[in-house]
Amino acid sequence: MLCVDAYFWQAFRVNVANRTKSYFLIPTIYWGLTIVSIAVTFYGFKNFQQPSSSTLVTSIRGIVFALFFCKFIGVIPLVVDDLIRLAKLIYQLLTGLFSSPTEFKGIPISRLEFLKRAAILFAGILFSTLSWGVLFGRYNFKKHLVKVKLPRWPKSYPTLKVVQLSDLHLGGFGSVKKLEEAIELVNQENADLVFFTGDLVNNFYWEAEPYVNTLKKIKSKHGIYSILGNHDYSDYTGINKSTIEGKKQWDEHFNNMVNVHKEIGFNLLLNQNQTVTIDGNTINIVGVENWGNGNFSKYGDLNKAMENVDDSFPTLLLSHDPSHWEAKVQNHPKKIDLQFSGHTHGMQFGIEIGKFKWSPAKWKYKQWAGLYSNQEHQIYVNRGLGHLGYPGRVGILPEIAVLEIS
Repeated sequence: MLCVDAYFWQAFRVNVANRTKSYFLIPTIYWGLTIVSIAVTFYGFKNFQQPSSSTLVTSIRGIVFALFFCKFIGVIPLVVDDLIRLAKLIYQLLTGLFSSPTEFKGIPISRLEFLKRAAILFAGILFSTLSWGVLFGRYNFKKHLVKVKLPRWPKSYPTLKVVQLSDLHLGGFGSVKKLEEAIELVNQENADLVFFTGDLVNNFYWEAEPYVNTLKKIKSKHGIYSILGNHDYSDYTGINKSTIEGKKQWDEHFNNMVNVHKEIGFNLLLNQNQTVTIDGNTINIVGVENWGNGNFSKYGDLNKAMENVDDSFPTLLLSHDPSHWEAKVQNHPKKIDLQFSGHTHGMQFGIEIGKFKWSPAKWKYKQWAGLYSNQEHQIYVNRGLGHLGYPGRVGILPEIAVLEIS
């Protein structure tokens, strides 16, 4: 962090500090903010196992993150400029066409004015945007109303309304009151079914405790079904499962997480399936544990989850990571009509205008937000209601998905 600040200061000093009459105030503010940022960051890492922070503390951490990230991005034009200067100097040394180490054909090798100003301008715009996302974007809940046509949906079946929530990450949610507002929006839909597709917490089961009574208020005509996400297993806490003590700690956390779901009233599916009969019409609901491509955990066992599933009925699958869809689900011998996933958060940053949507998440996941289809297979990827890392939302807002299936 100090290296980035020192590098960025070169442009900031020339374009801001040196243009003011105060040669003491601006540097004091700049480096004072740097010290505060490092202290807040250190405190966050030191106390990441503590219960969830207040909204104010989370906001401060978010703005500190935005400040550092923007300076980090802002140094990119400066690095480009320094590479250009280095290339010129090498050319001088190779050709001998210089009168001093700081001149090239009589032209001083100095920072390009355009790149200096570009660094300040770009960092400033990005910081303003990310700060807005912390202060106003992260609780700006948005309903996505989606009509889904399933080829195998019997004509005799009525339209099924499903509300999907995902990725609450309660360890950083920061406000019981805001969660209550979101649950009120859910209950307004009078849903036939409610699905929760994983990542209830960041790392520890007890992060959910302040929110249990609020989550109990979720209403559904025919049940609330849930699964676990990659963050629900305490895999990122440093527990070494290869040791007896580590495995004991991991199992204890897992059992407590299962109990939290029960306490809330979630019907947690651990590589399991159930049938739901609505007005005499039967639907298969299947839930797998987390399975993700790459280094993500692969506790999910789709074959086990699909045991004894009657293919004559429509099948709805809950699987946290959307990469599961192409890797395993589409090729499964039994028919899975619609998968519900989360995980990507839409990177919490992007653009959505009408039907146009873009996010850096698309570079990692082919299916990163919304509805996708491949012949008879379909998947809906929820943008998530909470946040992780950066406590904000820019463009990709926290989502309550309302799917009308027919």
